[in-house]
Amino acid sequence: MNQPTSPMAAPAARVGLHGLLPVIPTPFLAGRADEDSLRRFLDYFLPWLDGYTVLGSTGEAPSLSTAERMRIAEVAMSHTPPGKTVVVGVSHTSVDDSLALARHAQSIGARGVLCAAPYYFITSAPGMLRYLRALDEAIDIELVLYDNPVATGFQLAADTVCEWAALLSNLHTVKLTDHDLAKIDTWHDAGLTVLAGDDPIAFRYLLRAGDVESAYEVFAARVLPLIHVFGIGDEIATSKAVLKDMGLFASAEVLPPLVEASPARSELVRLGYRVAIGRAHAEQSHTPES
Repeated sequence: MNQPTSPMAAPAARVGLHGLLPVIPTPFLAGRADEDSLRRFLDYFLPWLDGYTVLGSTGEAPSLSTAERMRIAEVAMSHTPPGKTVVVGVSHTSVDDSLALARHAQSIGARGVLCAAPYYFITSAPGMLRYLRALDEAIDIELVLYDNPVATGFQLAADTVCEWAALLSNLHTVKLTDHDLAKIDTWHDAGLTVLAGDDPIAFRYLLRAGDVESAYEVFAARVLPLIHVFGIGDEIATSKAVLKDMGLFASAEVLPPLVEASPARSELVRLGYRVAIGRAHAEQSHTPES
């Protein structure tokens, strides 16, 4: 879930992206992007969101061709009402493909692009800056740096990112999936917006902010039943199992090398979803009318 770690603390001069901008999965049917399911999904969730991030790791972007990614971004943007913030993933092992994806995202109205370090070759800080500088010079929208060391194998130092932000015109936002929460204070002090890359990070930051009891109540009642069975790392397949049950996705398909959730695992996920939704409905029924 892409959510600012401390929106109330953001200084007025900060120009990074803000809001509830969850990463969304890409629906597939018979091995191809299912555009009807994508539109149905957006219709269901967009009223509750500030926007979303498409074609990140949850969207299985590494398994898609550049042309397929552009088409999915076009379908999503054309079905998104004005005023919503859309971020398009452009991470790629080829800088030319990243540039093409970034320019395309800007041309269809995206507010930002999300870029992680290229994988396969060992990445260095100078090499990554060279990569980001090419992207920065190609666009006029927000360049969101994705700090995801598990997927990329690249450890981003907090001070290094601050140095890059001072050199690049469009880098004001970092998406944090590394659990080194000390980075948050460093980046906030530098005027950067930090988006929480997963629910445990958002929860742990709330604990650091001092509201321990409220944070734990929300986390335990609404989030823990889901993430416990969704799992960190295989949430693409498990999310799709629930979305199919909800009637939003026509299929729970994933692309190779991923595999669909097993029937037993899918049933656990359904249970977690029912528990979380049941508690949310119970809370709403006990809320006094205004």
